[in-house]
Amino acid sequence: MNEVFDSEQFSVEYKKDDNIVLVVLKGKAIRDNYRTPMMHAADMVLRHQCKVMAVDFKANPELSEKDLYWSKKVLFTNLKKSGLETLALIDDNDLQIVQGIRVFCGNKFRTIVCKSYEEVKARTDASGADVSSKYSSMTREQALEYMGLGSNADIKEIDDRFWQMSKKYRGKEDPESQAMEDEISAVYDIASGRRDVRMKEEQQRENEPKYFGRYKSDWQTIIHYNWKNWLLGAVVGISIIVIAVGYFLNAQNDCSVLVFGHMYLDNTYMREALMDQGLKNPYVGIADVVVPNDESIPMDEMGNESFNAQFYTNPDVLISDSKAYKYYFNVFKDIGPLYDQIMAGLSDEAKANVTPIYMSERESVRFKNDMYQEYGLGEEDIKNPAEFSDEPVLIGFEISNQDVVTNFGVEAKWKSRQTTLMLGQCINSTNDEMTVKIITSIINAAYAKELPEST
Repeated sequence: MNEVFDSEQFSVEYKKDDNIVLVVLKGKAIRDNYRTPMMHAADMVLRHQCKVMAVDFKANPELSEKDLYWSKKVLFTNLKKSGLETLALIDDNDLQIVQGIRVFCGNKFRTIVCKSYEEVKARTDASGADVSSKYSSMTREQALEYMGLGSNADIKEIDDRFWQMSKKYRGKEDPESQAMEDEISAVYDIASGRRDVRMKEEQQRENEPKYFGRYKSDWQTIIHYNWKNWLLGAVVGISIIVIAVGYFLNAQNDCSVLVFGHMYLDNTYMREALMDQGLKNPYVGIADVVVPNDESIPMDEMGNESFNAQFYTNPDVLISDSKAYKYYFNVFKDIGPLYDQIMAGLSDEAKANVTPIYMSERESVRFKNDMYQEYGLGEEDIKNPAEFSDEPVLIGFEISNQDVVTNFGVEAKWKSRQTTLMLGQCINSTNDEMTVKIITSIINAAYAKELPEST
């Protein structure tokens, strides 16, 4: 059975009968829409020990210079380590992208351009291997002579001559033209020095130690492509445990508060403030969520999974920074019905300084759309704001005074902005009385002058 990874932007398929990995780029191929399928393909090449990978460019996808550079520095290097020998580029329109990729492959492996997948199969079967073996004893000087170049020719001259020689055969379906293109590619492989580099690398690889039946470099490639998946798997496993333990501990906790955003937390203050109200075992947790990521901080799946795990233990109160909450509108409950109770429970100083935060579902959709576009996610994630309610609801109370924020025991991890807090009720909370008690007690304590600042 063929292994398939499919989406609206691309598909990656392992053709078991042909032992070929086929990538079809269906539209825009910028950033993740190009790099993600290529990473999946490289992983398949390694796992199935494929010698051939085909990439279908017939949809004429866009490809940026940064993605070409990424291909040269990351993708092609690791495809070579995965054991790939031939990269087939499917193109029936002589695309500039394809020409660029062919040059960017460097000395990693043989590249051919075909009009269809059927042509790829025809040119990479046993007879295709005969072309390389036919010229296996040819020296670089002989290859340069074949191309009509002198022994001092540089790589630019060799590349230009290769394109001149192969142009009249490229894309033609008759066997003679295909054979000539393969022959010219084999000679070019030698003249450019790529064959000799591959042979040297292969010899070095043969001298590497083996662990569990694989060479050291194989394991390095496996780790390079899969460490994030392994880490995410471990995080998911840990998250499941946290959820299970959380449900168990909830029976022992008087209340639960979840703080999320890109910040540090010392929960001593909030726990003590709640214990002063007669709560014997309050829980105050943190999830490091990086949103919006305007400082290009590496994404941390562990923070997201930690948020999910703690959120599903149904905390009474959510505390977020004033940037992140705009992207998490759906986890907050409308606390309009609790407004009078909360305001009545606040001290005069706290009442004068907190700011009620109102937000509509339509506004939330706009923030999410901006985030999806920033990360280059698919069009299917973009929603029409007009389809959502523009009626604002009260989702929390904001505190911007930095001395008071410090009293909460939080500190921003951001380099360029301070942390301001927004306190609200979790959408899953059913205990309104407890929510009011938590919000009023920790806000009042933070504004109390005698409260020592957290360190």
